[in-house]
Amino acid sequence: MTGFGKSVLQLPNKKITIEIKSLNSKNLDLNTRIPSQYREKELIMRNTISSALKRGKVDFSLYVEQSGDETSASVNAEAVKNYIKQMQDLNLPNIGSKHDIQLLEIAMRLPDALKTEREEIDETEFAEIEKA
Repeated sequence: MTGFGKSVLQLPNKKITIEIKSLNSKNLDLNTRIPSQYREKELIMRNTISSALKRGKVDFSLYVEQSGDETSASVNAEAVKNYIKQMQDLNLPNIGSKHDIQLLEIAMRLPDALKTEREEIDETEFAEIEKA
């Protein structure tokens, strides 16, 4: 019951890679690694896998790579400005106009500096994933 499988789906605006690994075990122990936008379909995926596999330690991974010009992330300007203002308010030495670039670099690494739009799952896309 040891095995590995990989499937790659090329859709118009993204590439989806599905991997499944299994090791011998008495019971079914299913671990999933999927992007957050697919969490609502996790139970369906788990049921599909568990109906096909009765036992084993199984790792299921789903990876999504966006292709094309579509971008779902943008700068959260208000959060970045707020972070920079808070750092400037600390009145640390060497904080001045020449260090604004460094402050921006730091602020962009902080939580919520980027907004991501939650992408809805297309049912035809999910049907292709189920086939794979």
